[in-house]
Amino acid sequence: MRWEMLKAGLLGAGLSWGMGCVEIPPFDPEPAWPAQQVGTAFLVRDIIPGGGSLFPTEPFHGYRLGEALDVAGTLYFTRFDLVGDEGWRLWRSDGTHAGTRVAEGPWSAGALLSAQRLTLVNGNLVFASPLSASTQPPFRLWRYDIASGNAEALTPYQDLATDRDGDVALELAPLGARALFGVKEGEQGALWMTDGTPQGTARVKTGLGSEAPVRLMPVGSRIFFAVRESEEHHALWVSDGTAAGTVKVKSLSAPANYHFVQAGTALGNQLLFWVSHFPADNSDMQLWRSDGTAEGTTPVSDTTASNADLSRHGPGVVMGGHLFFGRWAHTTDRAQELWKSDGRSMERVASLGKAASNHGVTRLTVLNDLVLFWAEETTPASVLWRTDGTETGTLPLMKSPVEVDAYGGMWPPSVLAASRPGGPLLFAAADAESGTELWRTDGTVQSTVRIADLAPGPDSSSPGGWFMPSGDHLYFPAWTRESGRELWALPMP
Repeated sequence: MRWEMLKAGLLGAGLSWGMGCVEIPPFDPEPAWPAQQVGTAFLVRDIIPGGGSLFPTEPFHGYRLGEALDVAGTLYFTRFDLVGDEGWRLWRSDGTHAGTRVAEGPWSAGALLSAQRLTLVNGNLVFASPLSASTQPPFRLWRYDIASGNAEALTPYQDLATDRDGDVALELAPLGARALFGVKEGEQGALWMTDGTPQGTARVKTGLGSEAPVRLMPVGSRIFFAVRESEEHHALWVSDGTAAGTVKVKSLSAPANYHFVQAGTALGNQLLFWVSHFPADNSDMQLWRSDGTAEGTTPVSDTTASNADLSRHGPGVVMGGHLFFGRWAHTTDRAQELWKSDGRSMERVASLGKAASNHGVTRLTVLNDLVLFWAEETTPASVLWRTDGTETGTLPLMKSPVEVDAYGGMWPPSVLAASRPGGPLLFAAADAESGTELWRTDGTVQSTVRIADLAPGPDSSSPGGWFMPSGDHLYFPAWTRESGRELWALPMP
């Protein structure tokens, strides 16, 4: 990935961007709006006329999907600028043709920002941006002022955490009106906090290992996180947002067999988190619990879980006082299984049968008193399931499997997005009649139906990559022959 080098004087400067940063056709209000409508879903604006696409054509094969965020009823989203390979541009939409454009603000002195990891902190839009066009550039934290279009650095000299591929791994963990995050200061890690303003951004504690703290996990009024104490292990720390209240809980060193924190979540007032053998190991992990003390930080069970989804899509989901997660059976057929834990023990909820590959249970999502998720078939297909936490209450919702093929593009399966608290959930799914289109569910077989065929017939509009509620609409990218892959909206179901 390449970005242009930021101009001299970038650090600490006020920067902004506008329509000049990408080659977008001149604004020309359409006489008839919307240009396309299918049922209640409509094309918000055809940014690239003539069948060109604002977004990548297929959203399910690791393409640059971008991000989306609701800010006070206005949608903000990113689009990778292929013109000059310049990085992620920030866009906004209020659901109208005229109100859908590159985010306000004049292009300032040719300087470049590439907005990634959009997050709302105390009403402020913050993001990470690389400092250079190098293969593994350092990243800094920025604030974008919606009213003026200006951007200013919140961490002008501190490097944000990056993953093993050199991509930004910014984690902003909410703590009241602030958020905590990890940075690297020279050769040591540090914990910082921000309220989204320069004056409200400050160091909490430094001297935290050799890398930026990672795996920030909120539990009540505290944030747990992992510190790299050595090449061989992490230590679990906890912070209340003050230097005095930022303390080490426990080193995950020998004689423990699991040494690296991968993901975690709150269950009541305790933390449940997954620990692996090696830093990049996401196939064999053990579930631990912590109450913030060394004595209270122990394995939940000797049973391990083998499921890459635990790292890729989070630690699982909490419903009804239990953490739900997928794993592979420790048997020769390696069947998919759904498990749950109350923090004291682990138990199997249901066996879901063999799978065609190593993907397994994924996209666990809570809907009221149910958990919905995707599981694989023995053929290359995924099926939508639901569970109430019992074996008899664990049932498939889709009448036919969602095929995984080179054109339907359904791996990983679609996110399950809540249009509002309590649902319904919106997602992309495929059938033989209409290809990959927009579906909805309330958690019952009867309510799991296709609600729009945006690309009529067997063509696939492949909606998604992201779904974002904002204002009175749910927004998502989708493809049609007439307009390519552009921004669509649906009145809130």
